Amino acid sequence: MKKNKLEITPSSIYLMHKYWGKKPSKDLRNIIEKYTKEDNLLLDPFSGFGGLGIEGVLLERNVILNDLNPVANFISSTILNLNIDIQLFENYYKNIREKYYEFSNKWYMFNNDKIITILRNKNDIPLKLKLYNKNTKKMFEYKLSDLEKEKFIEEEKKYKIKDWYPDKKLIINSRISAKENMKISDLFSKRELICHAYLYSLIKELDKSPEKELFKLAFTSNLANCSKLVPPITSRGEMSQGAWMTGFYIAEKYLENNVFHYFENRVKKVLKGKKEFIDIVSKKKKIGTCNITNYDAKNLKIDKETIDFVFTDFPYGDTVPYFEQSQIWNSWLKYNVDYDNEIVVSNSSERNKDDENFAKDIEKSIKEINRVLKDQSYFVFTFHSLNGNEWKAISNALLKYNFEFVDCQLLLQKTFTPRQLNRKFTVKGDLLVIYKKNKEDKQLGVKLDDIQENIKKEILKKCNSKKVYDTNYLITLCVKCLLKYNYISNDVDFFELIKRFFEIDKKDEKKWRLKNEI
Repeated sequence: MKKNKLEITPSSIYLMHKYWGKKPSKDLRNIIEKYTKEDNLLLDPFSGFGGLGIEGVLLERNVILNDLNPVANFISSTILNLNIDIQLFENYYKNIREKYYEFSNKWYMFNNDKIITILRNKNDIPLKLKLYNKNTKKMFEYKLSDLEKEKFIEEEKKYKIKDWYPDKKLIINSRISAKENMKISDLFSKRELICHAYLYSLIKELDKSPEKELFKLAFTSNLANCSKLVPPITSRGEMSQGAWMTGFYIAEKYLENNVFHYFENRVKKVLKGKKEFIDIVSKKKKIGTCNITNYDAKNLKIDKETIDFVFTDFPYGDTVPYFEQSQIWNSWLKYNVDYDNEIVVSNSSERNKDDENFAKDIEKSIKEINRVLKDQSYFVFTFHSLNGNEWKAISNALLKYNFEFVDCQLLLQKTFTPRQLNRKFTVKGDLLVIYKKNKEDKQLGVKLDDIQENIKKEILKKCNSKKVYDTNYLITLCVKCLLKYNYISNDVDFFELIKRFFEIDKKDEKKWRLKNEI
């Protein structure tokens, strides 16, 4: 297949928003170049941030990005929009900064020093400040006296917020710490809420334009970073910056970041990413097209067998309830969200989203992918789960709708979640799985007992008793074997399967060694 290597590869584009699940751009390019040709029509039915669109357009492919989550479509459409007047954007930015200058000083100045961060406890009591002195150009920490704490709190209490802000209730879900009667506004301190609401009012004053959408992109990307959802990394210092770990957990102490200071940082990242994208495009003679849709992945409204290639990052079952976590963004943008048709496993009592419904919905989406994809074309997906139920739902649907297994490998992420870093045994990355549409009928999976020896043979081909292996490698190998022999069951425990053939290495308890008897 003809390759069209990019002379300049995008990097800053992927920093324009903090939406989850971004795939490494280099890996996306390799996948596109390997399985598609120029002018092919590519589809991502769960497109999220829109990486396939970014890389596909630059590689002269035509792409359809689809996501039922409206904020995902907002992000990808804003990032991919080339109709941006950079000078106009910078003029708007200068005007916005001038308008909030005094307001920013009112809320984030202390004894002539700029407040960068406030350490607060769970009851919103301010404890300590991180300040910036413009003369020395240095940061320093300041512990508040009881009198100063009272003054801080009193100033916030007496202020009546005049500007609009969302006050909707969160969907109750203990899995992501969304408690009963908890509102969007509860995710912010009073000071943060005051400043976010005022800043957003200035953005809303702008004329409808692509430049306005770019400011909304910076604003939404800044919301979680300037909320109660940022805990300090106490092992590094009382005011060491942590990060939003998804969900709505508020720690015993949290860091309130200066809304305007961090918004300015986000604007710089957005502007840098947009300039990078425009610059790369300007150096190309031709680019592809991208169409962004907001359909249910179970009913894409695309003509039969018109798609040359499908790539997607499947919904992560119970790992990430995307729509529920996106409430922090969708609520500010006033988007209506179709929660009923989201494909997810959620333990929220307000939603009927269990394993059984996930399996049914995943099957419908795979049936739809089969309908729109051309015969003998490739379907590549990523998935992050050790849940046998979720893998069974995907693999059995693929078999039912005549997809032939080709390969399975590990796609490493650029960054890892705290759970991935802290757990001894987990998958640090996504499993990248390749299938091919084949009209020939396939039988559904066989019993595990019938393929034990085949799995053992596969393992012995790849492993020996003199070497040690990490969990990533072995999980990938096990999943590959199971998919190859058309067997995935809800009874599968991936670690129990590993333990049949491997044992913990005595010298390194994070590694595995092939058992002697094998």
